[in-house]
Amino acid sequence: MPFGGGLEWLKARDPGLRAVRRSVRVTLVACAGFYAARYGLGNHVAAIYALFGAIASGGMSFVPGTPRERARTLLAALPVAAALVTLGTVLAVHSWTAALGMLGVGFLVTFAGVGAPRIGGLAGGLQAFYILACFPPYAPETLGARLVGLATGMVLMAAAEMWLLPDRPPGRYADRLERAAALASGALRALAAEPRSPFDSPERLVSASQELRLSRVPDDERPTSASARDRALCQGATYMRHLLAQTWQLTQDAREAPGARDPAASRLLHASATTCRGVALGLSGRGPAPSDAPYTAAAADFEAHRIRPPTWGANSAAVVRGGAIALDIAYTGALLVTAVRIALGAPVPADATPPAERPGPFWYVGRPTLSLYARRLQAHLTPRSVYFQNSVRIALALAAARLVVGALDLSHGLWALLATITVMRTSATGTRTALWPAFGGTLAGAAAAAVMLYSVGDHVAAYAVVMLPLYLLAFSAGPVLGMGWGQAFSTIASVAAFAQLAPTGPGVAAVRFTDIVIGGVIGALVGLLAWPQGGTGELRRACSRLLDQGTRAVTEIIDTIAGDRTAGDALARARLAQVIAEASYAQYATERGAPDPEHPSGTSVDMDWMAIMLAGNRVITMGQTLVDHCPPGALAAWPRSAAHLRDAAHHLRLIALPLMHDLRSRKGRPAPAEPPDPNLPTDRAVIADVCAASDGGAPDPLLYYAVDAAIWLASLQRVVTAIRPSVAGQTAARG
Repeated sequence: MPFGGGLEWLKARDPGLRAVRRSVRVTLVACAGFYAARYGLGNHVAAIYALFGAIASGGMSFVPGTPRERARTLLAALPVAAALVTLGTVLAVHSWTAALGMLGVGFLVTFAGVGAPRIGGLAGGLQAFYILACFPPYAPETLGARLVGLATGMVLMAAAEMWLLPDRPPGRYADRLERAAALASGALRALAAEPRSPFDSPERLVSASQELRLSRVPDDERPTSASARDRALCQGATYMRHLLAQTWQLTQDAREAPGARDPAASRLLHASATTCRGVALGLSGRGPAPSDAPYTAAAADFEAHRIRPPTWGANSAAVVRGGAIALDIAYTGALLVTAVRIALGAPVPADATPPAERPGPFWYVGRPTLSLYARRLQAHLTPRSVYFQNSVRIALALAAARLVVGALDLSHGLWALLATITVMRTSATGTRTALWPAFGGTLAGAAAAAVMLYSVGDHVAAYAVVMLPLYLLAFSAGPVLGMGWGQAFSTIASVAAFAQLAPTGPGVAAVRFTDIVIGGVIGALVGLLAWPQGGTGELRRACSRLLDQGTRAVTEIIDTIAGDRTAGDALARARLAQVIAEASYAQYATERGAPDPEHPSGTSVDMDWMAIMLAGNRVITMGQTLVDHCPPGALAAWPRSAAHLRDAAHHLRLIALPLMHDLRSRKGRPAPAEPPDPNLPTDRAVIADVCAASDGGAPDPLLYYAVDAAIWLASLQRVVTAIRPSVAGQTAARG
């Protein structure tokens, strides 16, 4: 195989080989900078900082984006890294000043990652720059050499990101949304066509919906920043999932009653298909930003038409049901178009949400990214924020480790703080999981390093020869074989590096192991004592509250329009709960790997968090529509329909109550395979009442809001049921 073909083959392989490519880049850059400074310039200080400049910016950091974007991020971070090295150099005069600086740096660097995944990905590396500089000897006269070495390592690392075994650009979340929109367009067009046959592969709609879940998306593809674009992509995904679910529902209905569709509804479906096609073209770059013009006239025509149906027959119920779902798809498509236009940077109408109903769904339109980032920072300055919690935990752990190292006068205390960074996770469970591999790997590496030092002695050339393959193994073994292997080889490699700078003996291996244990224990203790549940715990509380307030709002709205109750503030409370839950979900999505080590993805409690966001969004948007168009008691004249709606609303809350309890208590009961009572009234019962009330003529227009409310409740029930998998391991409801 020629070299070029082999390189392309290597680029196309799995994430394990991607980690190996990254390891090659970091190893070559780190060793090149170290060798150049140590043996070319004869400057030991510059050699250490060139080595750590590459390791911290390449090995200890995770910067999402294309190779060019990662390179730009590293170069932009260079002044910040230089400032941290300078600060650490100055504060190294006393242990207590270094610890105070560590407290501030640990918090600020970690908290700055709120809403900025690239900053968050650099947090570990930036902290390492301060850590390296704040240890003795206190030598401000070496600051110039330190900065030269730092700049060498980071600039070489930025260049390597672009030109040395560069990674393929990561996938785009917009591409997933584009594929889902194209699939929805084809399905809707098939449903609207003559003869009216169902879409031939409805399972693809379910699969496309599941692919939009952030838990199914690689870390570097997740739209989790505070920018309007990423917010709009996430919001557009929730609308798309609902649109796919309703399209799937239409395909099932078409099998039961083929051909039962009003021509006006077919035109509306065709217009929605055109709109989805425009969304797909806009997201792929093959067309302009989408427009809602294709179905604006069709939606108005349908609403005017459906209250004057020309004929009623055996399929009247199917016609009414299909029309209501088609209208729901059209309204969802309008919201999807707005979200996609925001993501593409196209102009959108100003937010017309009345003050009493704010924040509206697109409150962030027109706000600069810096303003949105500052807003997220402000929103997370609370002990309830996991960003805040994690920043405090890391700052306390690093400051405590620095004080202990200073008090014990450990000669290699740097490794204690690096161990603290290594084992700290956003939950106590994650910290415990990382602790033992770190200890075991370090112990094995220390033993091997002691043997190496005893055997090689003071032959510096031997250490120079073995350092490069050892670092390559250190950076490659962790992602491929596990953290313990990475720690073992890293211990041996670092001993080989420092052995080239000063005479050393086998005892340094024991010192390193002692430092790792001290740092790991401090990190574990802080992780156990300070907010041990991590991002999942906060998200569970927020989602439980959203389901609680959302189902309360549903029952209040239905009781108001179906009886004589006066509307309260339940919808406003649901709107506030939605904002909090979305913020918690955005934080959760930034946690790398499996955010909840106790319940990793794929187990029976793989909660569909995005479905909860979708349920909250549906409660607010459709709930507000019913409140605006149906005065209190509007449906009381049709007691059967009103009773069906009230029963369905209260049944929805009964379905949600066990889930709310499990979210708060962190239990993992799977959803039942079937609803508790399949004989309870459904949307079909309300539609049957509408057809009966017409008595062959046009029913009261208000009755169609009863149909819309019934479709709304049915879709909410499917969404809530689908939040967790069924006992059979399959999604309990489609979409």
